[in-house]
Amino acid sequence: MKLSSLLWPLVPACAAAVYGWLVSSTDLKAAIFLGMVGLIAGSLGRMLVSGVHTGLRVDVKKTSVAGVLGALLGIVAGGYLGVISGFGSWMIATFNPGLPEMDFRDSFGFIGGVFIGSVVGAIGMAALVSLVQWNRAGKEARK
Repeated sequence: MKLSSLLWPLVPACAAAVYGWLVSSTDLKAAIFLGMVGLIAGSLGRMLVSGVHTGLRVDVKKTSVAGVLGALLGIVAGGYLGVISGFGSWMIATFNPGLPEMDFRDSFGFIGGVFIGSVVGAIGMAALVSLVQWNRAGKEARK
């Protein structure tokens, strides 16, 4: 068994267990329960991803690492900008006008910023890397 296949269940299990411990630091039942939920979710995710890769015949070596890194950078930047820009006010006004803005503005801004930032980051970084590779190929052809 590869070590990488153990990461799928262990990372969500540890993260969920730590979250459960933060929620209830005196009673470890929450940490154990959420750790088991993370373990199950990670195992199901591993099976789903490997099944999709096998079924669609995805070449994992051709996965755009730049797109994945761009999505992660977009999540961080989008979440931050969504909170500080007041994007949550627009989201509340658009999607749920009856919601009290002062209670949910920041969380809605964060959620919207993460969604938009991940997509924009992935597309932007993958396009930037493709443009650089295309430019290098053009320079090599001109020599």
